[in-house]
Amino acid sequence: MRLRIETTPPLPPLKTWVSVTRGTFGFGTRTSIQDLRERLIVEFKLPKEILLQLNGYDLPVKELVEELLEKDDLIQYVYLKLS
Repeated sequence: MRLRIETTPPLPPLKTWVSVTRGTFGFGTRTSIQDLRERLIVEFKLPKEILLQLNGYDLPVKELVEELLEKDDLIQYVYLKLS
């Protein structure tokens, strides 16, 4: 499956496509939103204080990618400012 990825301010602008397939991250055959989040943080050198959102809604980190997302969905990085 391919997903569109886009950052939101105050993060530097980023718009890209990523490919996500079962077992991509080495965590078995199922890929969680947390696995995707960790991959994107490392691959694009983003701060760890981010959430992934779809249509303005937070994606729960324990859910599986294949159960929540569809091909070509636009996923946004949202920076969480920690107090």
